[in-house]
Amino acid sequence: MSSNYYNILIADDEDIEREALKMIVGSSGLPFSSLHEAKNGREALDISEKSKIDIMILDINMPKLSGLQVLEMLRAKGDDAKVIISTAYDEFAYAVKALQFGAVDFLVKPVLDENLIESLKKCIERLDEEKEREKKLTRIEDYLKVSQKKINLDNEPDQVRQTCSYIESNYDKRIGLEEIADDLKISKFHLSRIFKSAMDMTVIDYLTKIRMEKAKELLALTKESVKIIAFRTGFSDPNYFSLTFRKYSGLSPLQFRAKAIREK
Repeated sequence: MSSNYYNILIADDEDIEREALKMIVGSSGLPFSSLHEAKNGREALDISEKSKIDIMILDINMPKLSGLQVLEMLRAKGDDAKVIISTAYDEFAYAVKALQFGAVDFLVKPVLDENLIESLKKCIERLDEEKEREKKLTRIEDYLKVSQKKINLDNEPDQVRQTCSYIESNYDKRIGLEEIADDLKISKFHLSRIFKSAMDMTVIDYLTKIRMEKAKELLALTKESVKIIAFRTGFSDPNYFSLTFRKYSGLSPLQFRAKAIREK
């Protein structure tokens, strides 16, 4: 049984159908903290905008807005509520369209208790997985300290900001001071001088910092090999990557990955 509680909305223009669905939901024993109901598609959409709805049961054939229109509009505004479509029409085209918009299930009326409960369980399972993923990513972000304030470049010279932006976009390529200066059409001697003065580190130090922070994320969040991560962070030699990573973090790439996994 899920330890999370979710809000559910039932939208159907037929009172009898709505009451029947409410009874199934109410007697299911599933973890719902609130149950909302709507008599048409527009009302369902309005409720979703005012309240956080996690699961929706939408009838296709409703006045003002159909269930499919509601689902399409939800997705257009980035609402990822889990949706179950119910309909009296057993038509393949409806089911395909519903699934294209990310519906969890498509149920034909009269909806059987066991079918609806199975669909609701599927929705809850997906919501639980998403919550767990969010928690995991938050823990990893805390561990990697990726949420800490970035360097404030607002008052730095344009050429310094351009250089930082260029490095952050191209760290995965084989670039050095000369390539960066050439692409930005700046003298490498001038760039070295103003960058060091503004950032208290060299251009190459900043490039290494960006590469190492990205490497940490890849080690913690993926199962990619050290060799692949080396290539993805701009190193042609995995051994040199490992040496640089140890110097930067105090751990080998595999030691860092093992520690990150333990911290999750």
